Amino acid sequence: MRPFTLPIVITILVAVLNHNINKSKNDSAKVTVASYLKREENANSVRKKDISDLPYIQVPLETLPIDITLKDEKKQSKIEKYRKEINYLSDKQMLNLIGISNTELKERYGVANLDKLMAYDQNYGKMFSNLQWYSAEIFDEFPKEAVLIMEYMVQTGTDIISTYDFLGKYYVKNNDRASFDMLFSKIPDQNSVSGKTILSKLNQILTDNPEF
Repeated sequence: MRPFTLPIVITILVAVLNHNINKSKNDSAKVTVASYLKREENANSVRKKDISDLPYIQVPLETLPIDITLKDEKKQSKIEKYRKEINYLSDKQMLNLIGISNTELKERYGVANLDKLMAYDQNYGKMFSNLQWYSAEIFDEFPKEAVLIMEYMVQTGTDIISTYDFLGKYYVKNNDRASFDMLFSKIPDQNSVSGKTILSKLNQILTDNPEF
């Protein structure tokens, strides 16, 4: 029998190593899935809890500039549509549940509250999407008013990427470094997809404006 040559030995060792790595990954995946299923099972047994004291959001429409009239007729038609939706949603219950999974919601407040909480979160998403679209349309003619709305959005913990992008560029143009730096601290979840994108956008703005 011919003895194994060095290349053959190395090939065998690599194959064994890859096998062990893949087996370890598969075992870890099985443990992760099992843990998730167990957590879901436990969450689905949590009884309904009181949610009346949660931090519901009431958008202060009386202090936000949403009654603006633009010279641009096409943009005016758009903001009227957004304003109508904003006024409609203002009577709905809203919660900012960014970063909280459905499993966590069930664990905290009971499975019976899940549909209701998801609806409140959707109301929040729709409201703040419309606020951003409205702000973007009025920005050219009314930049200060648009910024006022977007700053309110950031204060409530929105993760809408364009909100941070608009504000970042506005602060650079107006040489307001303190407000720009504040944006980093307002990102609700820097490890999420939107959070990472916002960080990338802000850092790119700094790269594009080294004198800022």
